[in-house]
Amino acid sequence: MALWKKVKMLSLLLVFVTLLAGCGQEEKAPQKGEQQQLKIGVLPIEDIMPMVVAEENGYFAQENLQVELIRFQSAMEQGNAMQSGQMNGMVTDMIVATLMKDSGLDIKMTSITLGATPQEGRFAIVAAPGSSINTLADLKGKSLGISHNSIIEYVTDGLLKDAGMDPSEVKKTSVPKIPLRMEMLFTKQIDAITVPDPMVTFAEFKGAKVIAQDTTRNLSQAVVLFDQKTLDEKKDAVAGFYRAYAKAVEDLNNHPEQYKQLMVKNTNIPEPIAKDYNLQRYPKPQVPAEEDVNNVLQWMNQKELLKNDLKYADLVKKI
Repeated sequence: MALWKKVKMLSLLLVFVTLLAGCGQEEKAPQKGEQQQLKIGVLPIEDIMPMVVAEENGYFAQENLQVELIRFQSAMEQGNAMQSGQMNGMVTDMIVATLMKDSGLDIKMTSITLGATPQEGRFAIVAAPGSSINTLADLKGKSLGISHNSIIEYVTDGLLKDAGMDPSEVKKTSVPKIPLRMEMLFTKQIDAITVPDPMVTFAEFKGAKVIAQDTTRNLSQAVVLFDQKTLDEKKDAVAGFYRAYAKAVEDLNNHPEQYKQLMVKNTNIPEPIAKDYNLQRYPKPQVPAEEDVNNVLQWMNQKELLKNDLKYADLVKKI
Protein backbone atom coordinates (compact mmCIF):
# COMPACT_ATOMS: atom_id res chain seq x y z
CA MET A 1 0.00 0.00 0.00
CA ALA A 2 2.81 2.39 0.93
CA LEU A 3 4.55 1.61 -2.36
CA TRP A 4 1.37 2.39 -4.29
CA LYS A 5 1.07 5.77 -2.52
CA LYS A 6 4.69 6.58 -3.41
CA VAL A 7 4.06 5.76 -7.07
CA LYS A 8 0.93 7.91 -7.07
CA MET A 9 2.77 10.82 -5.46
CA LEU A 10 5.62 10.50 -7.96
CA SER A 11 3.15 10.57 -10.85
CA LEU A 12 1.50 13.72 -9.49
CA LEU A 13 4.91 15.31 -9.04
CA LEU A 14 5.84 14.57 -12.67
CA VAL A 15 2.58 16.13 -13.88
CA PHE A 16 3.25 19.21 -11.75
CA VAL A 17 6.81 19.55 -13.11
CA THR A 18 5.52 19.18 -16.67
CA LEU A 19 2.96 21.93 -16.11
CA LEU A 20 5.64 24.19 -14.65
CA ALA A 21 7.87 23.55 -17.66
CA GLY A 22 4.98 24.41 -19.97
CA CYS A 23 4.38 27.67 -18.13
CA GLY A 24 8.08 28.50 -18.37
CA GLN A 25 8.05 27.95 -22.12
CA GLU A 26 5.11 30.30 -22.53
CA GLU A 27 6.99 33.01 -20.65
CA LYS A 28 9.97 32.65 -23.01
CA ALA A 29 7.85 32.89 -26.17
CA PRO A 30 8.62 35.92 -28.40
CA GLN A 31 6.79 39.00 -27.20
CA LYS A 32 5.09 41.44 -29.50
CA GLY A 33 7.56 44.24 -28.77
CA GLU A 34 10.69 42.07 -28.84
CA GLN A 35 13.68 43.63 -30.61
CA GLN A 36 14.18 42.43 -34.18
CA GLN A 37 17.44 42.39 -36.12
CA LEU A 38 18.23 43.67 -39.59
CA LYS A 39 21.62 43.49 -41.28
CA ILE A 40 22.23 46.06 -44.02
CA GLY A 41 25.31 46.10 -46.26
CA VAL A 42 26.69 49.58 -46.91
CA LEU A 43 29.58 51.26 -48.70
CA PRO A 44 31.30 54.48 -47.49
CA ILE A 45 29.06 56.72 -49.61
CA GLU A 46 26.78 59.66 -48.83
CA ASP A 47 23.66 57.58 -49.47
CA ILE A 48 24.04 55.79 -46.13
CA MET A 49 23.85 58.92 -43.96
CA PRO A 50 20.16 58.58 -42.98
CA MET A 51 20.95 55.11 -41.62
CA VAL A 52 24.03 56.36 -39.80
CA VAL A 53 22.02 59.19 -38.21
CA ALA A 54 19.12 56.86 -37.32
CA GLU A 55 21.62 54.63 -35.53
CA GLU A 56 23.42 57.56 -33.87
CA ASN A 57 20.21 59.20 -32.61
CA GLY A 58 18.65 55.98 -31.35
CA TYR A 59 15.76 55.97 -33.82
CA PHE A 60 16.22 52.28 -34.65
CA ALA A 61 16.18 51.42 -30.95
CA GLN A 62 12.94 53.40 -30.56
CA GLU A 63 11.42 51.04 -33.12
CA ASN A 64 12.63 47.96 -31.18
CA LEU A 65 15.17 47.31 -33.91
CA GLN A 66 18.78 46.26 -33.82
CA VAL A 67 20.10 47.41 -37.20
CA GLU A 68 23.64 46.35 -37.99
CA LEU A 69 25.29 48.37 -40.74
CA ILE A 70 27.81 45.97 -42.25
CA ARG A 71 30.49 48.07 -43.90
CA PHE A 72 32.30 47.13 -47.10
CA GLN A 73 35.03 48.87 -49.06
CA SER A 74 34.12 47.25 -52.38
CA ALA A 75 30.81 46.76 -54.16
CA MET A 76 31.91 43.26 -55.19
CA GLU A 77 32.41 42.15 -51.59
CA GLN A 78 29.08 43.69 -50.64
CA GLY A 79 27.29 41.91 -53.48
CA ASN A 80 28.87 38.56 -52.65
CA ALA A 81 27.76 38.89 -49.02
CA MET A 82 24.20 39.60 -50.13
CA GLN A 83 24.20 36.67 -52.54
CA SER A 84 25.39 34.32 -49.80
CA GLY A 85 22.58 35.35 -47.45
CA GLN A 86 24.71 37.19 -44.88
CA MET A 87 22.45 40.27 -44.94
CA ASN A 88 18.79 41.24 -45.11
CA GLY A 89 19.40 44.16 -47.42
CA MET A 90 21.91 46.59 -48.88
CA VAL A 91 22.40 50.05 -50.38
CA THR A 92 23.34 49.93 -54.05
CA ASP A 93 22.31 51.35 -57.43
CA MET A 94 19.54 50.25 -59.77
CA ILE A 95 21.91 48.56 -62.22
CA VAL A 96 23.35 46.28 -59.53
CA ALA A 97 19.89 45.60 -58.06
CA THR A 98 18.54 44.60 -61.48
CA LEU A 99 21.52 42.34 -62.22
CA MET A 100 20.99 40.63 -58.85
CA LYS A 101 17.32 40.04 -59.59
CA ASP A 102 18.14 38.75 -63.06
CA SER A 103 20.67 36.30 -61.59
CA GLY A 104 17.92 34.69 -59.50
CA LEU A 105 18.33 36.48 -56.17
CA ASP A 106 14.83 37.24 -54.86
CA ILE A 107 15.15 40.91 -53.93
CA LYS A 108 13.08 44.07 -54.23
CA MET A 109 14.05 47.73 -54.26
CA THR A 110 12.06 49.40 -51.48
CA SER A 111 13.25 53.01 -51.66
CA ILE A 112 15.72 55.40 -53.19
CA THR A 113 18.43 56.95 -51.03
CA LEU A 114 19.33 59.79 -53.39
CA GLY A 115 17.85 60.74 -56.74
CA ALA A 116 14.30 61.93 -56.09
CA THR A 117 15.38 65.04 -58.00
CA PRO A 118 18.19 65.39 -60.57
CA GLN A 119 20.18 67.56 -58.17
CA GLU A 120 20.56 64.74 -55.64
CA GLY A 121 23.61 62.51 -56.02
CA ARG A 122 25.50 64.30 -58.80
CA PHE A 123 27.50 62.37 -61.42
CA ALA A 124 29.64 64.22 -63.96
CA ILE A 125 32.06 63.85 -66.84
CA VAL A 126 35.21 65.80 -66.00
CA ALA A 127 38.24 66.67 -68.11
CA ALA A 128 41.80 67.10 -66.89
CA PRO A 129 43.19 70.49 -65.85
CA GLY A 130 44.47 72.44 -68.84
CA SER A 131 42.66 70.15 -71.28
CA SER A 132 41.27 71.53 -74.53
CA ILE A 133 38.07 69.58 -73.84
CA ASN A 134 35.35 72.04 -72.84
CA THR A 135 32.17 70.42 -74.16
CA LEU A 136 30.93 66.90 -74.81
CA ALA A 137 31.43 67.47 -78.54
CA ASP A 138 35.14 67.93 -77.81
CA LEU A 139 35.19 64.34 -76.48
CA LYS A 140 34.73 62.80 -79.93
CA GLY A 141 37.56 60.35 -80.50
CA LYS A 142 38.97 60.99 -77.02
CA SER A 143 39.42 58.47 -74.18
CA LEU A 144 36.83 58.44 -71.40
CA GLY A 145 37.42 56.45 -68.23
CA ILE A 146 34.38 54.54 -66.94
CA SER A 147 33.40 51.19 -65.48
CA HIS A 148 31.57 49.07 -68.06
CA ASN A 149 28.01 47.78 -67.58
CA SER A 150 27.53 49.93 -64.50
CA ILE A 151 25.67 53.01 -63.28
CA ILE A 152 28.74 54.99 -64.41
CA GLU A 153 28.33 53.83 -68.01
CA TYR A 154 24.54 54.30 -67.85
CA VAL A 155 24.96 57.94 -66.77
CA THR A 156 27.72 58.47 -69.35
CA ASP A 157 25.57 57.18 -72.20
CA GLY A 158 22.63 59.30 -71.04
CA LEU A 159 24.71 62.49 -70.92
CA LEU A 160 26.21 61.83 -74.35
CA LYS A 161 22.82 61.09 -75.92
CA ASP A 162 21.31 64.23 -74.36
CA ALA A 163 24.04 66.19 -76.16
CA GLY A 164 23.12 64.56 -79.48
CA MET A 165 26.11 62.22 -79.50
CA ASP A 166 26.35 58.49 -80.00
CA PRO A 167 28.27 56.85 -77.12
CA SER A 168 30.37 55.02 -79.71
CA GLU A 169 31.89 58.38 -80.73
CA VAL A 170 34.09 58.36 -77.62
CA LYS A 171 36.73 55.80 -76.68
CA LYS A 172 35.36 54.25 -73.50
CA THR A 173 38.20 52.92 -71.37
CA SER A 174 37.43 50.51 -68.55
CA VAL A 175 38.89 51.72 -65.25
CA PRO A 176 36.64 50.14 -62.58
CA LYS A 177 38.35 51.62 -59.51
CA ILE A 178 37.57 55.30 -58.98
CA PRO A 179 40.90 56.21 -57.29
CA LEU A 180 42.79 54.83 -60.30
CA ARG A 181 40.42 56.63 -62.67
CA MET A 182 41.19 59.90 -60.87
CA GLU A 183 44.93 59.23 -60.93
CA MET A 184 44.88 58.49 -64.66
CA LEU A 185 43.04 61.76 -65.31
CA PHE A 186 45.51 63.89 -63.39
CA THR A 187 48.55 62.13 -64.86
CA LYS A 188 47.07 62.69 -68.34
CA GLN A 189 46.84 58.98 -69.13
CA ILE A 190 43.20 59.53 -70.05
CA ASP A 191 41.31 62.53 -71.45
CA ALA A 192 38.22 62.51 -69.24
CA ILE A 193 36.42 60.39 -66.65
CA THR A 194 32.92 59.90 -65.26
CA VAL A 195 32.66 59.93 -61.46
CA PRO A 196 30.04 60.64 -58.76
CA ASP A 197 30.24 63.20 -56.00
CA PRO A 198 32.19 63.76 -53.79
CA MET A 199 34.84 62.85 -56.39
CA VAL A 200 33.40 65.40 -58.82
CA THR A 201 33.91 68.12 -56.22
CA PHE A 202 37.39 66.81 -55.40
CA ALA A 203 38.33 66.78 -59.10
CA GLU A 204 37.15 70.40 -59.40
CA PHE A 205 39.18 71.28 -56.29
CA LYS A 206 42.26 69.91 -58.07
CA GLY A 207 41.57 71.94 -61.21
CA ALA A 208 39.56 69.54 -63.38
CA LYS A 209 36.70 70.83 -65.52
CA VAL A 210 33.11 69.57 -65.35
CA ILE A 211 31.92 69.31 -68.94
CA ALA A 212 28.58 67.58 -68.28
CA GLN A 213 26.57 66.58 -65.21
CA ASP A 214 23.28 64.84 -64.52
CA THR A 215 21.71 67.68 -62.51
CA THR A 216 19.04 68.42 -65.13
CA ARG A 217 17.87 64.84 -65.80
CA ASN A 218 17.44 62.05 -63.28
CA LEU A 219 19.99 59.46 -64.37
CA SER A 220 21.68 58.29 -61.18
CA GLN A 221 19.69 56.81 -58.32
CA ALA A 222 20.85 54.74 -55.38
CA VAL A 223 18.42 52.40 -53.65
CA VAL A 224 17.83 50.26 -50.59
CA LEU A 225 16.88 46.67 -51.38
CA PHE A 226 15.74 43.79 -49.19
CA ASP A 227 15.46 40.09 -49.91
CA GLN A 228 11.94 38.70 -50.24
CA LYS A 229 12.30 36.49 -47.16
CA THR A 230 12.91 39.58 -45.02
CA LEU A 231 9.99 41.41 -46.64
CA ASP A 232 7.73 38.42 -45.90
CA GLU A 233 8.94 37.48 -42.42
CA LYS A 234 10.01 40.86 -41.00
CA LYS A 235 7.37 43.24 -42.34
CA ASP A 236 7.09 45.13 -39.06
CA ALA A 237 10.87 45.43 -38.80
CA VAL A 238 11.18 46.87 -42.31
CA ALA A 239 8.32 49.31 -41.64
CA GLY A 240 10.04 50.39 -38.41
CA PHE A 241 13.33 50.74 -40.27
CA TYR A 242 11.73 53.26 -42.62
CA ARG A 243 10.03 55.20 -39.82
CA ALA A 244 13.44 55.63 -38.20
CA TYR A 245 14.98 56.44 -41.59
CA ALA A 246 12.41 59.19 -42.20
CA LYS A 247 13.20 60.83 -38.84
CA ALA A 248 16.91 60.82 -39.71
CA VAL A 249 16.19 62.44 -43.08
CA GLU A 250 14.41 65.29 -41.30
CA ASP A 251 17.39 65.77 -38.99
CA LEU A 252 19.87 65.79 -41.87
CA ASN A 253 17.86 68.24 -43.95
CA ASN A 254 17.05 70.57 -41.05
CA HIS A 255 20.49 70.58 -39.41
CA PRO A 256 23.09 69.52 -42.03
CA GLU A 257 26.04 71.23 -40.35
CA GLN A 258 25.37 69.27 -37.16
CA TYR A 259 26.15 66.02 -38.99
CA LYS A 260 29.16 67.05 -41.08
CA GLN A 261 31.71 65.33 -38.82
CA LEU A 262 29.60 62.18 -38.76
CA MET A 263 29.53 62.27 -42.56
CA VAL A 264 33.30 62.67 -42.81
CA LYS A 265 33.75 59.74 -40.42
CA ASN A 266 31.43 57.40 -42.32
CA THR A 267 31.89 58.30 -46.00
CA ASN A 268 34.69 58.59 -48.54
CA ILE A 269 34.88 62.39 -48.68
CA PRO A 270 38.50 63.41 -49.33
CA GLU A 271 39.99 65.37 -46.45
CA PRO A 272 40.97 68.49 -48.50
CA ILE A 273 37.32 69.23 -49.37
CA ALA A 274 35.63 67.94 -46.20
CA LYS A 275 35.39 71.34 -44.50
CA ASP A 276 33.56 73.05 -47.37
CA TYR A 277 31.66 70.07 -48.80
CA ASN A 278 27.89 70.41 -48.44
CA LEU A 279 25.72 67.55 -47.32
CA GLN A 280 23.15 66.27 -49.76
CA ARG A 281 19.48 67.05 -49.30
CA TYR A 282 17.93 63.64 -48.71
CA PRO A 283 14.50 62.50 -49.91
CA LYS A 284 11.92 60.88 -47.65
CA PRO A 285 11.65 57.11 -48.21
CA GLN A 286 9.98 56.49 -51.57
CA VAL A 287 10.16 53.86 -54.27
CA PRO A 288 12.00 54.66 -57.51
CA ALA A 289 9.74 56.08 -60.21
CA GLU A 290 8.52 53.61 -62.81
CA GLU A 291 9.89 55.77 -65.64
CA ASP A 292 13.38 55.75 -64.12
CA VAL A 293 13.36 51.97 -63.63
CA ASN A 294 12.05 51.41 -67.15
CA ASN A 295 14.83 53.60 -68.58
CA VAL A 296 17.39 51.45 -66.77
CA LEU A 297 15.75 48.25 -68.04
CA GLN A 298 15.72 49.57 -71.61
CA TRP A 299 19.43 50.41 -71.48
CA MET A 300 20.34 47.05 -69.94
CA ASN A 301 18.29 45.17 -72.53
CA GLN A 302 19.92 47.13 -75.36
CA LYS A 303 23.30 46.07 -73.99
CA GLU A 304 22.05 42.46 -73.64
CA LEU A 305 22.87 42.39 -69.93
CA LEU A 306 19.64 40.63 -68.91
CA LYS A 307 18.47 37.06 -69.45
CA ASN A 308 14.93 37.65 -68.20
CA ASP A 309 12.14 40.00 -69.25
CA LEU A 310 12.00 41.98 -66.01
CA LYS A 311 9.31 44.56 -65.31
CA TYR A 312 8.90 47.33 -62.74
CA ALA A 313 6.70 45.13 -60.52
CA ASP A 314 9.40 42.44 -60.45
CA LEU A 315 11.91 44.88 -59.01
CA VAL A 316 10.06 47.29 -56.73
CA LYS A 317 8.07 46.87 -53.51
CA LYS A 318 6.34 49.75 -51.72
CA ILE A 319 6.50 49.44 -47.94
